Amino acid sequence: MFNSVQKWIDYLDGGCNVLGVTFDLFHKELILSVKVSELNKVTQHEIRFMNVASLYYNGGEGNDRFEELIQEEMNWQIFECSYHPNGIGNLKNVLLEEFDSNTNFLFNINGMLLAIESKNVCFDSQEFICSL
Repeated sequence: MFNSVQKWIDYLDGGCNVLGVTFDLFHKELILSVKVSELNKVTQHEIRFMNVASLYYNGGEGNDRFEELIQEEMNWQIFECSYHPNGIGNLKNVLLEEFDSNTNFLFNINGMLLAIESKNVCFDSQEFICSL
């Protein structure tokens, strides 16, 4: 559909609903199932992050991150997403010095942050290398 990761991200950043999120720890793979509505056309897509090197989730700002959510009552949307080919910079904690990451995808889903460092990404069946 699109010939670059950035064009796919721009397309998704226009607004889409999140239908599901699956993380397979043993295969280092994260899958986002999304639905994009344009005019009178609804299209479903699968975004498959492969060789995930790091994954960070934050449930929201302040005490909101502890709020209990009822999945069925929410309209799950990607409010903002971005791709950073060189990453956003090294994320590290002094207590865990041996672990660091350089996230290259950021997603704001209903005010929650999903930060992903992935070597490859597949939009539907179209695969791209996104980190060297």
